[in-house]
Amino acid sequence: MNNPELLLPVGTRDMLESAINNGADAVYYGVPHWNARGRTEDFSFEDVEEMIRYARLRGVKTYLAMNILIFEREIQELPEFLERLIALKPDAFIIQDIGLARLIKAISPEQEIHASTQMTLASSEAVNLVKDIGFSRAVLARELSAKQIAQIKSLTDLELEVFIHGALCVSYSGQCLTSENFGGRSANRGQCAQSCRLPYRIFVDGKEWKDPKARYLFSTRDLCALPKLEELREIGVESLKVEGRLKSPEYVAAVSHAYRKALEILSEKGYKENAECANGNAAELTAQDLEPLEVLFSRGLNTGWLDGVNHQELVDGSFSNHHGEFIGTVVQVDRNGVIVELEDKPVPCTLLPGDGILFEEYRAEPEPRQTGSRLYKATFANRAGKSQVRLEFGREFNLRKVSYGMKAYRNDSPALEKELHKTFTDKSFAKHIPICMTLEGKIGEPLKLTISETRTANETHAVTVEGAILEAARNEVAPDALQAIAKKELSGLSATAYVLDKLEIKLPQNAFLPGKVLRTLRQEAVQAFDEKRLQWKELAPSADNGRAFLHSIVSSTSTVAGTPGSTTSTSKNRRTITVLVRRPEQIDALQGFDIDKVVMDFDWGVKYDEPLERIHKLGFEAGIATLRIHKPGENHYIKQILMLMPEFALVRNLGSLALLKDSGIPMVGDYSLNATNSASYDWLLAQGLEKLHPSWDLNSTQLFDLLKNIDGSKLELALHQYMPAFHSEYCAFARALTTGRRFPECKKICTQHKVEILDHKGERHFLQSDAECRNTLFVGKPQSALKLLPRLIAQNVNSYRLELLDEEPESVRRKIDIYTQAIRGKLDIDTAISKAGVEEKYGLSEGQLFNQSVWQDRKKG
Repeated sequence: MNNPELLLPVGTRDMLESAINNGADAVYYGVPHWNARGRTEDFSFEDVEEMIRYARLRGVKTYLAMNILIFEREIQELPEFLERLIALKPDAFIIQDIGLARLIKAISPEQEIHASTQMTLASSEAVNLVKDIGFSRAVLARELSAKQIAQIKSLTDLELEVFIHGALCVSYSGQCLTSENFGGRSANRGQCAQSCRLPYRIFVDGKEWKDPKARYLFSTRDLCALPKLEELREIGVESLKVEGRLKSPEYVAAVSHAYRKALEILSEKGYKENAECANGNAAELTAQDLEPLEVLFSRGLNTGWLDGVNHQELVDGSFSNHHGEFIGTVVQVDRNGVIVELEDKPVPCTLLPGDGILFEEYRAEPEPRQTGSRLYKATFANRAGKSQVRLEFGREFNLRKVSYGMKAYRNDSPALEKELHKTFTDKSFAKHIPICMTLEGKIGEPLKLTISETRTANETHAVTVEGAILEAARNEVAPDALQAIAKKELSGLSATAYVLDKLEIKLPQNAFLPGKVLRTLRQEAVQAFDEKRLQWKELAPSADNGRAFLHSIVSSTSTVAGTPGSTTSTSKNRRTITVLVRRPEQIDALQGFDIDKVVMDFDWGVKYDEPLERIHKLGFEAGIATLRIHKPGENHYIKQILMLMPEFALVRNLGSLALLKDSGIPMVGDYSLNATNSASYDWLLAQGLEKLHPSWDLNSTQLFDLLKNIDGSKLELALHQYMPAFHSEYCAFARALTTGRRFPECKKICTQHKVEILDHKGERHFLQSDAECRNTLFVGKPQSALKLLPRLIAQNVNSYRLELLDEEPESVRRKIDIYTQAIRGKLDIDTAISKAGVEEKYGLSEGQLFNQSVWQDRKKG
C-alpha cells in the first residue's frame, strides 16, 4: 500500500523550506492577489517561479491556491494573468470558482486543476459532477466522517484530498457569509474576519442562557487526525492536507515531522503493530514529536468530524484563542509556586525553563480570568497516587492571581521553537536527493561524469556531461587515492538539491585529476541534471483562447436574450413572484395574494405532501427546496422530491443537482451554488437549471456587471431575505442546551425552544435547524433589495423571491402585501421600503448590496 501525499501550507518562503525539510510531498500557497488567505504574504511572479523550481528539484509538488469567487469584471480581465501564471508550470491549481476553472481549461487544457473545499463537495454525486469541468482531484468538505469518505472513494475515480490537521471552520467552507454580514469582509474572497471566534450571548425563549462553557459557542477545536491516519490510508485517500498558511514556519515543521514519521511507521510495520494509540496519537510517536502540535498553536485537538458527529467535543466553548498543551488543574498555591495535578495521559508533558504557562478560570461573565508567566523551574512528583508538578516563576509574577481550580496550559516554548527553527535555517537539515555518480574516461579522451537518480523500479533520471581531455599523471595513483581525490571534489553538493550517495570510478590508475577540472565537471553535470529533473509537460497557455471562451459565452447570451439591458422581454413576460415558507402554517397566509409560486423549506419531521396540496388549492405552483448540503446516505430527501413531483425544485448543492438533473422536475438554482460570473452561470444553467440566484457575495455593482453578460430572464433574486450567516454540521442547540453528542441524544431540542444569538455589536440573530439537524444562523435584520427593483426590471430580470423565516401568519400577510404591490408597480419603491422597515422586529438592512468598499489588508513587507 502506497502512502498518501502529505500536503503542507506555505505562507512565506521560510514555510516552504520548513515543509520540504520536514517531509512534505507537496505544498500549496496563494497566487499573487488571488487566494483565500488575504492576510498572507503576496508572492511576486518571480517568487512563485523560484519556489516552484526549488520544490520540484527536491521532488515536491506545488499547488497554487486560487480558491476564491471571481466577479464578472475580474474574469474578463484574467486571461493574460492566467497565461503568465500557467507558464510557471505549477503542478496544479486549487480552484473554488466554476467559471475560473473553465477559463483555466480554455487557456491550457492540459493544466491540472483541483476542486477546493470551498466548493462544498460532500458526496460522490457532487464530486463526479464537477469531473466534467476537468477537475482531477476533489478537496472534500471537512464535515465528512472517515466512513463517508470511504463511500465517496468507492464511487468515484477522482483523486480525493482530505484535511488532517489545523483549524476547523464552524461553517461549511464556501457556505459562510458570517464575515461578510458582520464585518463586510467575504470569506469567499479570502478576507475572513473569523467572526465565529468571537464571544456571543445566548437567549433561549427570550431569556439569557448563561454558561461558562458556551461563551464561545461557535469556536471549534483544532483538527488532529493522527488517530485516523491508517484508516484514511486504507481508504485510499490520495492527499492528506494540513491547514495553516497563516501559521508559523515552526508550526509547519512540527506538523510535517509528526505526520511524516507517523506515515513511515504505518508503512514499515503495518497497522496491526500500531493499533494502540496514545491519547489519540499514532503509537511510537514520542513526546518530542507530539507536544509541538499543541504548544505552538492549538485550541485543543480532536479528530473533528472524522469520527462522526459529536457536538460536545467539537467545541470547547470556554475560549477561542490559542491555549496550547493542557497541563492540569491547580490544587495548591503557596508563596513560592503553584502545584498542578497533571492530566492523566500516557505521554507526560515536558516543561522547560522559559516556557509560557497560562492559568485560566472559566466563567460566563465577566470575561474568563487569565494570568500567566514564564516558567523558572518545574519539579515533578507523585503524591497520594496523583501525578503533580510544582511550577516556580520569577519574582515579578504575582502568584496571588492564581487560585485553586484554575486550568494550566503550556502555550509557548522558546526552546522548542529554537529547535524547530533550525530545521529550515540550518543547512544540515536541508532536504537533498541522493544521487549516484560515475566518473569515467580514457587518457587522451574527454572525461565523462554521469549523474543518476533511481526514482522507481521503472524510472531513472540520468545525464552525462563531458569535460576536459583526460591527461596522464607522472606516476600511477592507487585506486583508493583516486577515489578519495574524486570524492572530495564531486561531493561538494551542499548548495544544490543533491547529496552524493554512491560514487563509481572507471579511470586508469595513471589518470591526472586536477581539482578545478572536477569542480567544473560537477557544476555542469548538476546544472544539466537540474534541467532534466525540471522537465515538465508543455502546456502552451493562450490568453487568446481564454478571451475567445469568454466571448463565446457572452455572444450566446446576447443571441438568446437580445441586447443585454434591453426591455424587450420585460414587456412580454409577467414578473414571477415566489414565496419561500419555512412553516406549513405560513402557507394559508398567502391566500388571495398576487403571487405565482411557493417553495417549501421545512424542518426535520415535517411532511410535505399535505402542504403541497394546500399550495395547489390556493392556485400556486409548489416547489421543494433541497437541503443546503448533500452527503452520503442522504438521498432520502431527494427521493421524497422525486416521489411528490412538485412543479419545481430549489437546488442548493451540486450533489442534488446531479441527482435531479435528469428527473424531469424543473430546477431553480439557489445562491449557495456561488455563481458570480457569466462562465459559472453558463455551466450551471447547462446542467438543467431554468433560473439561478446569484451568490450573495456580489454587491449591486458586481450584480449589474454580471447582468451585462448573462440573460437577465435566467436570473432570480430574493428581494426580501434573512441572510444566512453560516450553515453548519455542528448543532449549537445540542451543544448549549443538552449533553447529547448527536441525534437522537439531543431529543430534538431545537424544536422545543427559540434561540437567538446576541453579537458583539448588540444585534440579535436567529438560530435554526434543518431536516438533517444542521444549523443555520440567520442575520436578525432581513435584507431588502427593493431599491434595485427598477434597474433589475430594466435588465430583463422578471423572477423575484420573498423568503420568510419564522413569521406568524399576520406578519406574513403584511410583508407579502408590501412586496407584491411594489413588484406589480402598485406601490412606489420608497414607500415600500419604509413600510417594510416598520414590519421588522430588529430593523431592515440592505446588507452588502450597496457596500462599495474593498477591505484592504496589511501585508507584511
